[in-house]
Amino acid sequence: MPYIPLRKIGAGGIVTDQDPYDLELTQFPDGNNVTFHSGRIGKALGHSVRESLSFSPTAVQGWLYGGNNTLVIGSLNKLYRFDGTTVTNVTKTSDSTNYSNSPRWQGAQLGTAMMMNNGSEAPQYMLPSGTRFADLTSWPSNLVTQCLKPFNSFLVMTGYELGASKRPFTVRWSDEYDPSGIPGSYDITSTTNLSGETTLGGSNGELVDQLTLNNSNIIYAERGVFAMDFIGFPLVFSFREVFSDDGIINRGAVASIPNGHVVVGQNDIYLHDGSQKRSIVDNKVRRTFFNDLADTRSVFCQTIPDTTEVWVCYADDDAADSQSANRALVYNWTQDAFTFIDLPNTRALTVADRMDTSGNYTNSTATWNASSDYWSNVSLGTQANNIKLFAADSVGDKIQMMNDTNGLSGTAMPSYLEATKIDLDQVLGQSTRNIKQLNGIMPQIEGTGTVRVQIGISDAPQDGIRWQVDKTFNVESDHKIDFRTSGRYFALRIESNSASDYWRLTGLDIDVQEVAGR
Repeated sequence: MPYIPLRKIGAGGIVTDQDPYDLELTQFPDGNNVTFHSGRIGKALGHSVRESLSFSPTAVQGWLYGGNNTLVIGSLNKLYRFDGTTVTNVTKTSDSTNYSNSPRWQGAQLGTAMMMNNGSEAPQYMLPSGTRFADLTSWPSNLVTQCLKPFNSFLVMTGYELGASKRPFTVRWSDEYDPSGIPGSYDITSTTNLSGETTLGGSNGELVDQLTLNNSNIIYAERGVFAMDFIGFPLVFSFREVFSDDGIINRGAVASIPNGHVVVGQNDIYLHDGSQKRSIVDNKVRRTFFNDLADTRSVFCQTIPDTTEVWVCYADDDAADSQSANRALVYNWTQDAFTFIDLPNTRALTVADRMDTSGNYTNSTATWNASSDYWSNVSLGTQANNIKLFAADSVGDKIQMMNDTNGLSGTAMPSYLEATKIDLDQVLGQSTRNIKQLNGIMPQIEGTGTVRVQIGISDAPQDGIRWQVDKTFNVESDHKIDFRTSGRYFALRIESNSASDYWRLTGLDIDVQEVAGR
């Protein structure tokens, strides 16, 4: 019988919440440190150490402005600036000054300036030409907020405290300001500016976070979501409840994608456009994610535009620090599918300039087939691949550059895909009860180095796998695996454990035939 082609087998991603025998041929029931694009699925990119630190970072924030791109790094009690060469203490007043304990700073760029907020004292503000952060100008005394972000020409806080008075259900905003500068007033009693506040009630829990969507500012509570829209003087903003059947699990657990937000709720991960929402994990990975989640404080999301991904970062029971993410559930929004990767004890992620000119396609000495990058990540310009993803490794005391190498900071990166109950019914047009004989496979695989390929069989959904073939496959020179084994269900496992090898799988050609109908 001629070989039967199976194509785009990775398009459906990893689906852990269904029985393996119920999955499509485009889905895998298990895998780790793999990613997929354009029907290819294979080893994910790893990370490298960008800078070793003398302190434990609790935040990292990209600061992008013409010709002087840097990172702001937060620790438990200080702020630092990294220019690609030197890490400088830029804590307000002096190097010896300490901020209140700041386990997770919140950062935002205001025009060309940087704002950092720890929720315990006045937000910090610094211009590109500055040498130290300072309290945000005109900030009211004794006012603190866990979440402060720009929206249109206002700075908006979701929940705040003023001295002993707690306002967890109140949205408060500054006077209107030129976005290239900072607000001049937050006085909500004044009749000559647009500062104000609105209480949204407490039935949906405390206000947690906010993020702009189209022309609205979406306010996230623990169990509900609101939209904030600019309407002008005298009311300034209008508010409406978007939905009340879910909210957000933690500050930072929301990411923006084209025309929508991906949000980690209390019991679901959902996508909404400001009016309608849908679960994106139901019958895919919802049970796995929430069962594995060890600490809700570790959850945050990061959009990776060039790979059309959102990383839902979290700590499981194996995390070295329960507040730092050692795992990411990766959602590819163009394929509406998921995979999993390991993270380096990450307290925060940020997109920023790579701060050096190495690694672009013009400077590369390798051929395109030998590159582990995607076309979306490189170009022919001298500034190619300039924007990178950085992680605050809070346990290793490092800034890691993500999606950068084929290893984990120089060590081997274990990566695998496994499908255990492949019945081939749709391919052969026969029911699962038939016994099939598999004589060989030709994997459509590209990359460098070797992978381990295992083939197994089973005769019933509840049976364990009897592994029949275990072969080291050279990606660059081998083209097929010959063997002979029979069963109702086939299993396939592809894995590697290397700091340099990589592989991508687009499909399989299989030599299979029906041998019995019993």
